[in-house]
Amino acid sequence: MGEKCIEMCRMRAGDLKTGFGNPRKISKKKLEELGHSFEMLGDFGIFLIDEDNNVIGGNQRLKAVLQVYGPEKELDCKRLIGYSEAELRAVNIKDNTHSGEWDLELLADWTADLNLDLGLDLQNGQKTEERSIDEMELVPYEKYNYVLLACRSELDYDILIDKLGLRDKKVMITDKRSIKARAVWYDKVEHLLFGGK
Repeated sequence: MGEKCIEMCRMRAGDLKTGFGNPRKISKKKLEELGHSFEMLGDFGIFLIDEDNNVIGGNQRLKAVLQVYGPEKELDCKRLIGYSEAELRAVNIKDNTHSGEWDLELLADWTADLNLDLGLDLQNGQKTEERSIDEMELVPYEKYNYVLLACRSELDYDILIDKLGLRDKKVMITDKRSIKARAVWYDKVEHLLFGGK
């Protein structure tokens, strides 16, 4: 086998082949989200291809590109030359292995001024459930570290933030600890806080 090298090239989306295979799959919903992301921000990824134009990395993105832009779309590619089939499979797996985890505090800073859904899964595999608590009663014998004031409208929220002096303040979040909080409706305690209604 010759020496391995990687060269940059541009290819039409319609000229890329998917015959190499890919152990990853994508749901219809996630494919739609990916296409929507392309429409909002463009496709800024690089496709990995072999010497025969088979996609090694970027199979799901290619599906979305073809749906959003069509087969004439020019794509940036890295052509892997001199790689064995086993090495190409390893590249595919490594390209699809997302290691690491979010630094939630830094992520909060980065996304504080963004007004779009990035489709991030921040649950780290934890399941959550939605439940209603009748009149938000206290759980007996439970101690709480924080009180969450829930607002019924954006106007209430704006008034509360201004009165508490929290306008433009940042909220730090982390997955390193859990906190116990008690939720109360703002309009039910506003008079206690500010002598209002």
